[in-house]
Amino acid sequence: MARTINETIRICTEEYLKIIDVDNPPTPADIEAELVTFVKEACMLENQVRAKVDSLKAPTKLLPAQIAEVMLKLYHIVKVTTTGNNTNPEYDLLAIYQSSGEDKGIYITDESIFKKLATAFNYTITGYELNEVIEILSFKANRVCRTQNQDLIAVNNGVFNYKSKQLEPFSPKYVFLSKSKVDYNPNATNVIIHNDVDGTDWDVESWMADLSDDPEVVELLWEILSALVRPFVRWNKSAWFYSNTGNNGKGTLCELMRRLCGDGSYATIPLTDFSKDFALEPLTRSTAIIVDENDVGCYIDKAANLKAVITNDVISVNRKFKTPISYQFYGFMVQCLNEFPRIKDKSESFYRRQLFIPFNKCFTGRERKYIKNDYLHRPEVLEYVLYKVLMTNFYSLSEPAACKCALDEYKEYNDPVRQFLDEILPQLKWNLVPFSFLYDLYKAWFRNNSPSGIVEGRNTFINEVIRLLSDYDDWHCIGKGKEIRRGSLMDDSEPLILEYDLVDWKNPNYIGNDASKITTPGDALKPKYRGIIRSK
Repeated sequence: MARTINETIRICTEEYLKIIDVDNPPTPADIEAELVTFVKEACMLENQVRAKVDSLKAPTKLLPAQIAEVMLKLYHIVKVTTTGNNTNPEYDLLAIYQSSGEDKGIYITDESIFKKLATAFNYTITGYELNEVIEILSFKANRVCRTQNQDLIAVNNGVFNYKSKQLEPFSPKYVFLSKSKVDYNPNATNVIIHNDVDGTDWDVESWMADLSDDPEVVELLWEILSALVRPFVRWNKSAWFYSNTGNNGKGTLCELMRRLCGDGSYATIPLTDFSKDFALEPLTRSTAIIVDENDVGCYIDKAANLKAVITNDVISVNRKFKTPISYQFYGFMVQCLNEFPRIKDKSESFYRRQLFIPFNKCFTGRERKYIKNDYLHRPEVLEYVLYKVLMTNFYSLSEPAACKCALDEYKEYNDPVRQFLDEILPQLKWNLVPFSFLYDLYKAWFRNNSPSGIVEGRNTFINEVIRLLSDYDDWHCIGKGKEIRRGSLMDDSEPLILEYDLVDWKNPNYIGNDASKITTPGDALKPKYRGIIRSK
């Protein structure tokens, strides 16, 4: 039975690829010439038994299907799952292993790489045909998962085993999409750099120690450097460098972090961008987020993506002109702040993910720009930093007392209801505090503390009070809708009525100036209220 042109091309391509030495292959131009000739000769042979009108016409250039088969034979091309084996293959990332160059040892997902390679096999290939090559590659490439062993770390010159402290050679079996661009050097030392201009000596150990007067904070900063190059450890926290003054060192430290990761291995996504379309796409090729500038006064209404990135949960990533994908980001995040951000999510589960690190020092008048622009770029400095952070043995970040205090301060700032309760509950005299009274008091307090702010609605406020009340041992609530008999629980004078001018709660039967009588409504009160009760 006569062969079709498709079958002839397929068989010829398969037979040709069997004889190629993949370790020493011909050039793309030679492959194109040889395979085109091979198909042409096969068609001529086939045409000898065909009628002239039914003869096969051999293509004069390689077709997209042939180019895809050649690429799959010569290169390590795979489909990388984005969240695990249960992901729809349609969302996989097409990737190619780099056996040389600056990306040696990792898989690259940049589509332009595939198009550039395909063009080498057909100089006149069209854009439509290039897309066809990529479609065929995506259909035929083997499916693999990212290497997620928390102890295997891709560095510039190999795969470092954190547990054995040994450097292993790169291999296509390790599926990394990024790596630290710094070599692991087992002989690295803390070099001292002398500056002939100002006569100063500098070394990275001393410089790190000078960033904070708190040794625990300095130790944590070293831990964070380690976390940045160990993306598959589930840290479940993010670092928030905080200072409301400039020249505090956090920007220079971020430069060290960027150099440690290397260009292309980190993303810069400010807090307000986590809910924006297309902003998360860089995460598909990064293992760190480093942002040294966030807008002052930023408000984050939707924090779901932010939380998911911190905890390595699955997020939806929109890509321009491509199908959105579900993606599981593995990496560590550092955000720098000149002012606390306001975030709608006030849950304890989110606060647990935030590690606020105060930068209280000021280096104004002592700036040495060459540290950021020169010293932190030097290979010998970076190799020592990498060596030091890999010669550790920890899988969770420490929490210095200063960081806990900063988090408490942030909780109050971010949660005005919490701030209100912290300030007001110790001052209350009544043993039963109606929700209606508490809300009127909150509105007056809020106007004094945040004149331009927007006060929460009544139901939102009550829900927040109930949520937070477990943090206050002296108060409890038996139920949001449960009415409590007043009895003698509200007989005392409540001075806050006068302090915040709560007209509706003043004694309507008294017109004098005695503060204690003004603030004792007495019989004007209802017999029952929903509210909070002082614990006995």
